[in-house]
Amino acid sequence: MRKLLLLGLIINCFSCSEDPEPIDCEIAGPILSLGLATSATSCSIADGTLNVSASGGKQPYTFTLNDNAGQADGQFNNLHAGIYRVIVTDANGCAKSVDNVSIKASDFSFTANITADNSCLSGNGQIEINVTQVNPPYLYKLGTGDFSEDNSFPGLSVGTYGFVVKDNNDCSIFLNLTVPRGFTGVSWTDDIRPIITKSCTLSGCHDGKTRIDLSVFGNAKTHAENIKSKTQDRSMPREGTLSQSEIDIIACWVDDGAVLN
Repeated sequence: MRKLLLLGLIINCFSCSEDPEPIDCEIAGPILSLGLATSATSCSIADGTLNVSASGGKQPYTFTLNDNAGQADGQFNNLHAGIYRVIVTDANGCAKSVDNVSIKASDFSFTANITADNSCLSGNGQIEINVTQVNPPYLYKLGTGDFSEDNSFPGLSVGTYGFVVKDNNDCSIFLNLTVPRGFTGVSWTDDIRPIITKSCTLSGCHDGKTRIDLSVFGNAKTHAENIKSKTQDRSMPREGTLSQSEIDIIACWVDDGAVLN
């Protein structure tokens, strides 16, 4: 009976099995570099190209453009005018991206002004799309929304969004635009440590006796990326007691650089 109780304690705490040493993808992950990009001939012709290369991390690499299937090399051909997101993933699962890569056309030139989201729980990012007036008027839409003449989209959370811009000849381009994370100022002292103390530093688990004490800043910073990924997939804590807002707050702190504040 004592063994069963001990086993239950081990299973139910924040993460009590011995974790393998996490791979720090920021240090050991791949590096993605942009190469040559060529414009499309026109809005209606898909003949633009983009070349990217990768180094570091662990080969082989997989290159992905937007949500298309991955490929083994970084040469992308037959591209329409638009804005793209390129991702490389290495054999360790570490990924790096280059966002907001433009392929333009002679009759469809555009820019996107992007304001970062620095609000952790309510998005305040913004995207404004500006098109060189060749075939006006232009209509804009976000996702599955309706077309309108409004080219500004406020209140956006960090993430990647799909926009469509249509000209007077009914030719459309797709813009895959990413709102980055700004510095949110989530506090280790006031926000993160209380969550960890409540849900992690339980008797027999991450209390500094049987496992490392994650309420100690240095330990939490070392394992910050691991804590973020495990809370987001709800494998940590094993009881699944964290609210979505607590999970988001942890992610914001890690994205801020896991600072002592």
